[in-house]
Amino acid sequence: VNFEVKVPQNINYNFDRISSISGNVSIAGIKGRIRAESISGGVDVKGVSGIVSASSVSGSVNVEISRIEESGDMKFTSVSGNVTVKAPANLDADVEMSSVSGSLKTDFPIEVQERRYGPGRSAHGRLGSGARSMRITTVSGRVALIR
Repeated sequence: VNFEVKVPQNINYNFDRISSISGNVSIAGIKGRIRAESISGGVDVKGVSGIVSASSVSGSVNVEISRIEESGDMKFTSVSGNVTVKAPANLDADVEMSSVSGSLKTDFPIEVQERRYGPGRSAHGRLGSGARSMRITTVSGRVALIR
């Protein structure tokens, strides 16, 4: 069963939780606070403005943020999937990225480091004044923060 919900674009919404147990979650073109989750499927969030968090247990997470509005922390995670976040070039955040068994890529001035003991890669850095925190993690997959 597919559910499709359409809402007016010029209103800020608080989507506290949009989730699926065994399917994909897709969100596009909305504004506000958004939390999207899937247990066994991918999460795609595209062309949104606001504060976003997205997670999947066994699927990829792909997020495209057009504009970050308001303050608030953002978290993007997967246990077994890739996590890609496309953020505005003027991103203002304390960023933490990690992957246990995959690569890390970023277009932002954040240094990627190999873990000295144990597997994995991580990156930490402050962009702008660090007005919010952004955490991007996966256990088994690639992580990317791009412009």
